[in-house]
Amino acid sequence: MKRKLVPTLLVVFSLMLMAAHQIFAQDEIKNRVFKEVDNLFLKARTEQADILSPENYKRAVKAHEEALKKFAKGKNVDDLIEESIKWLNLSLKTSERARKNLSYVIKAREDALNANVIDYSRDLFEKAEDLFGDATRALEKSNLSKAKEKALQAEKLFRQAELKAIKTSIIGPVRKRLEEAEKHKLTKYVPETLAKASNLLQEAESILNTNRRAQADAKSKAEQADYELSHAEFLTQQIKTLKKDDLNWEKLILEHENYLQQIGDALALNLKFDSGFKNPTEAIVKTIQSMKQQRKDMSDEIDELNATVEKLESEKLKMQEQLQAQQQKLKAQLTKAEQEQLELKRKLAEEERRKQKFKKLESIFTKDEAKVMREGDNIIIRLIGLHFASGKSIINPDYFGLLTKVQKAIRIFPDYHITIEGHTDNRGDARRNQTLSLNRARSVMSYLMANMNLTEDQISAAGYGESKPIASNETRQGRAKNRRIDIVLSPPNNN
Repeated sequence: MKRKLVPTLLVVFSLMLMAAHQIFAQDEIKNRVFKEVDNLFLKARTEQADILSPENYKRAVKAHEEALKKFAKGKNVDDLIEESIKWLNLSLKTSERARKNLSYVIKAREDALNANVIDYSRDLFEKAEDLFGDATRALEKSNLSKAKEKALQAEKLFRQAELKAIKTSIIGPVRKRLEEAEKHKLTKYVPETLAKASNLLQEAESILNTNRRAQADAKSKAEQADYELSHAEFLTQQIKTLKKDDLNWEKLILEHENYLQQIGDALALNLKFDSGFKNPTEAIVKTIQSMKQQRKDMSDEIDELNATVEKLESEKLKMQEQLQAQQQKLKAQLTKAEQEQLELKRKLAEEERRKQKFKKLESIFTKDEAKVMREGDNIIIRLIGLHFASGKSIINPDYFGLLTKVQKAIRIFPDYHITIEGHTDNRGDARRNQTLSLNRARSVMSYLMANMNLTEDQISAAGYGESKPIASNETRQGRAKNRRIDIVLSPPNNN
């Protein structure tokens, strides 16, 4: 028996799974078919199309419901969906027109609902709602003048309903309590207190009649009136008690004396009641006023102290900012000084290296061969021992040894640029002298390039002729000095 039951249960479970799958598939198809119109319905409700264009919205709902029924029967619903979308779009368009042309009545309706007119003024609200419906239906028919006429009537009733609801919620409970007090003839015992409560209630109502948005002020007046009614009830009870027995008067007076004495004890006052309540009351008032003044003085002192603290805090913050700025400035100056010190050390080290190289360079030549000088950062090797035949620029092989020393000297400063300067005395034509000096400089340059594999970027030649004499051309010795080759070595940053 159990073996037969298991296959049966499996079949039933399989059928249930198939049915559930079919339902899920059906719902998925339904969601896909109705997705557009459902989204449009959501938008229409958000835009209050069901209220601002009720007839068009109803037609859309009707078409939608028919589509759902036909879909459940497996029939095509495209036409009904299109119809529903058409009415929804029309209702949205009409709603937009309503917000543009009937904004005042829409606002009045919202204010009325916010005032809980359903609870306090349903009758007026329903009449206003009927007129509002007439206005929106007229707008659906493109009858703008009728729509505005009905809207103005509806607005008036909405405002009346709103004011009634506000009055009822704020004043209603207190007014009902006042009526109950008059009904129980409390006026016989406490006419002034009840009159005060009545006047406060009238003031509250007058405030709302003038400005219904001043609900806080009206509510304050109503609360004061409610307090006076409670006061009236208490006084009535006291008066009735006193009338029952004359001894109650003494009890009442002693009771009030006790209340005042408790206040006096709290204020460290020894009150006397042999002349009534006037003197004790004045003593209490005077003490309280003195305490209030002391409190005011203390408050003023605290304000002054707070102002001083605030000023000190501001000054402290300012000083901290100044100190921080100074620290940053000093730090920047220190950093700059450190950098300058490092640069100075570097320059001193570089200068020391130059001096050592310069000494090494000087040691290469004898006094008769060359004079080594410094001119700023440049180094000048004046080749005293190099001579050319008169009017010639060809180097005599006898001087190759001296030029070999020049090569050695140049290699001490490998990154320096080499300028070969040619100079003459003032004998002869100046233009010819300039050309001769240039040719002699070029001969030396060519020799050095050939023997040192120098490039044109590393070496250059210049002829100055007789323009830069170093001695007088009036003497034989001076002219000999002016006829010279200077080799100028310039550091890289001087190029």
